[in-house]
Amino acid sequence: MKIVNNRTTKYEIKDVFLKRYSPRAMSGEKISEEELMTLFEAARWAPSAYNIQPWRFVYAMRDTPEFENLFSFLGDFNKGWCKMASALVVVISKKQA
Repeated sequence: MKIVNNRTTKYEIKDVFLKRYSPRAMSGEKISEEELMTLFEAARWAPSAYNIQPWRFVYAMRDTPEFENLFSFLGDFNKGWCKMASALVVVISKKQA
């Protein structure tokens, strides 16, 4: 058993899992399109349950009309925590019958 950040494990795991933090707000720091494309390229080839990659992504950078369009589809709760996001991303996959 281990305690890190007031989280107690039942079994031994690496501290990185207990130290992770998932805030519901974005800093407003911009990400470059080059950085975003690098992340998409890695994610595009991530394995899927049925090995049906590559994944597809629709994205919009902040301060663009496309961002406002994607933002408009969000529920009010999600709008509250992601209004300062550098980009919004929609992940698209093929449904297998």
